[in-house]
Amino acid sequence: MSRSAVDYRTSSLDNYKKFCKKFPDMKYTYAEWRSVQYEYMEQFKFYLLETGEKESLPFNFGTFGIIKKKRKRTRGKNGEFINLPVDWKKTKEKGKKIYNFNFHTDGYFFGWQWFKRKNSFAMSDLWYFKPSRVTSRLLAHYIHSDKKYQLIYQEFDKRS
Repeated sequence: MSRSAVDYRTSSLDNYKKFCKKFPDMKYTYAEWRSVQYEYMEQFKFYLLETGEKESLPFNFGTFGIIKKKRKRTRGKNGEFINLPVDWKKTKEKGKKIYNFNFHTDGYFFGWQWFKRKNSFAMSDLWYFKPSRVTSRLLAHYIHSDKKYQLIYQEFDKRS
């Protein structure tokens, strides 16, 4: 038996209908309801990007933040780095593997993180968080545009 992927969207029509049943006195069209959700998440995202703080979502869904981490440089048996990201553009130009040492960020890399320990729903270890491509590229833009963002993001413990 193979597993089938489950697509869950917070702003789906099914969720809107559940909302309408749960709160019959609130009269929103589907477009208004969806725009409120999208605007809330946009503001939440920009708050995290601008402040570098960890922040919780409502209903104890968990805490989100941007982590800053220094990658350990490990060499393999033949002296080649085995855990550094490959700069594929330079690799194609030179004809051999070129690694990205992140010198522009003093060796740090940054990423979105969901801190699951602060949530209160069952079987949360089965879920994972993957930011959209636009959100990941926005984080990269912030890091490259101004050095202050490299300094405000903190090295959080993933278990906290």
